[in-house]
Amino acid sequence: MPLDPSALIDGPRGRRLCLEVLLEGARRADTPETRDAVQAAFWAAHGRERGTSVLLSFTDGTEPFVEPEVSPRAAAAALAALPVPAMTSQTLAHALWQAVDEAAYWQPPSGMDELAAAPEMRPVLRRMADGIVRSGLVEWWASPVACEHQAAVAWEEEPFRAVDPEEILPEWRADMAADELRFAGSTGVSGPWWSTPPFPLPRTTRLGERGPLGLSFVEDSFGWLSARSRRVDPPAGDVIEIDGPEAWAALCLRHPLVVTASRRTVWDWTTGRDGVWVIPDWAALARAAVGVHLTVTGYLAGAGRIIDLGDGGASTIAGWVPDETFWFRNPVDVGPEERWVAEHTMGVDRWHPA
Repeated sequence: MPLDPSALIDGPRGRRLCLEVLLEGARRADTPETRDAVQAAFWAAHGRERGTSVLLSFTDGTEPFVEPEVSPRAAAAALAALPVPAMTSQTLAHALWQAVDEAAYWQPPSGMDELAAAPEMRPVLRRMADGIVRSGLVEWWASPVACEHQAAVAWEEEPFRAVDPEEILPEWRADMAADELRFAGSTGVSGPWWSTPPFPLPRTTRLGERGPLGLSFVEDSFGWLSARSRRVDPPAGDVIEIDGPEAWAALCLRHPLVVTASRRTVWDWTTGRDGVWVIPDWAALARAAVGVHLTVTGYLAGAGRIIDLGDGGASTIAGWVPDETFWFRNPVDVGPEERWVAEHTMGVDRWHPA
């Protein structure tokens, strides 16, 4: 399926990616106009922060510092005057990393995410989305699981554990029911925020030019400094493909699992919606498939977004890695472990073979 630019601006993570591409291009250009535009975006985003933040300012003491008040409309006008930057694999990977790293489904959206969601910003981000798609560098974002190029990742010295999915899935289903009972009647209490299959299941991403994608694109990262990867041969059979909100909604409607009690508070914080929440019942879906894969496009279009299920409530995609596959059957290891180390430069973790 061709990549639709609209998919990149209809979802919170896609909008953030487009904004990061534009801001990074402006920083590289480093002209008075681009510096002013970047500053306008910063102050507009800062003014929309709903969480706790600290801003330090330094003056010569003659005049007190007064924070500029920049509206989303003014920021959008400044950003609209900038050209679409040149697209490279590196800049797109950095923007994707930023969009994933800033995802947080247990609190209100950041000021920068709020700015990206402002109606005035939509034409600005649409230009970026069109440029990203025209670059010809991201067709694979919409592609299904690359079964011949899959690798698993283990962080630090965590071992690759042998697991039995046939035990994990029913245990997960029982745990979900227990969570609903535990959080029933609770309000304002933070709880689980993810909508993934059980994390102990085997998980893989495709091998990119710089190793498995799962090394670089992680929500709620713990700042790991080392990791190991291992190539695997996935099990034969049907893989469920999630390429956007519609595919996710279809899974929820086919096998719904109500998680309102456990997710109500955190998903209300992040989406502003209070109501019935549903996720796919992965234990039920596993009976007819060997795995489930979320495309990069599916992630950018659906992660953190309210996915309407009509009378069935709503859902959202949270806790996933772009291009991640959860396996309901065990893959086969086909290569030795490869060790990786992280180089933390300018706020970005770059992974290299050890």
